[in-house]
Order: sequence, then structure tokens, then C-alpha cells
Amino acid sequence: MKFVVIQELGGRWIWELRNIDGDAVCRSAMGFKDREQVFKAIHAVRGNAPRALVFDPLGTLYEGV
Repeated sequence: MKFVVIQELGGRWIWELRNIDGDAVCRSAMGFKDREQVFKAIHAVRGNAPRALVFDPLGTLYEGV
């Protein structure tokens, strides 16, 4: 998995998380005005997500995911 930083038309920056084949698995929900902000967002995702639990919309916990 890797993060890819992309400058979109209009100058906004986004990130995508891509799998080994280069397919986007997810992307930032918003654009950022500069690269420094997009890097801060990536660091926030990397720092907070490793211990995130997985739930369905009704609140059922999926264990072992």
C-alpha cells in the first residue's frame, strides 16, 4: 500500500491510498490548498488508523478484520 499525492485542476491537493497494483483503495474526502496540508492529513490518517475498529452501519463490531 502507498499514499499518492495528486495536484488536481484548480491547484487543490488530494491523497489516494493505492494497493500494490496501483488501484485507488480510498482518497481524501476534501482537497487541500497546499502540499503541506495534504502531508499533514496523510500523517493524521497513518497515525490514527492502525488501531481503528471496524463496524457495520448498525454498530455491530467486526472482530479480526
